[in-house]
Amino acid sequence: MQVVNISPSVAEAVAQVRQSLTDKGFTIFADIDHQANAEKVELELAEARTLIFGNPMAGTKLMQKDITMSLDLPLRLAIVNNAGQTQLVHQTSEDYIAAYQVEGHPVLEKVAGLFAALTAELSD
Repeated sequence: MQVVNISPSVAEAVAQVRQSLTDKGFTIFADIDHQANAEKVELELAEARTLIFGNPMAGTKLMQKDITMSLDLPLRLAIVNNAGQTQLVHQTSEDYIAAYQVEGHPVLEKVAGLFAALTAELSD
């Protein structure tokens, strides 16, 4: 797992990432607001959002190699407020390689590039 400190607030970062993913042709399947869900049951939680997104062409190619990867696809990332610092959190290609039979798969290079690009966009 990679955790990166980023500049924008959680809300700003979520908006930026959603726009960037859409511009890159990804489908956003869900935007889970954990803080709002906690408030519904009268609990407190720092800002925390999870975006679930993907590209069916790429995800299918990974699952053709190892169908159990369907547990971690579509991709997800979290944008959280951790002690006043906004952070981007996501799995790495190495995490996927350790958990599934996908070593050397070309889609993983694209996944790594995507997360690096999103991190760079949020760090400017």
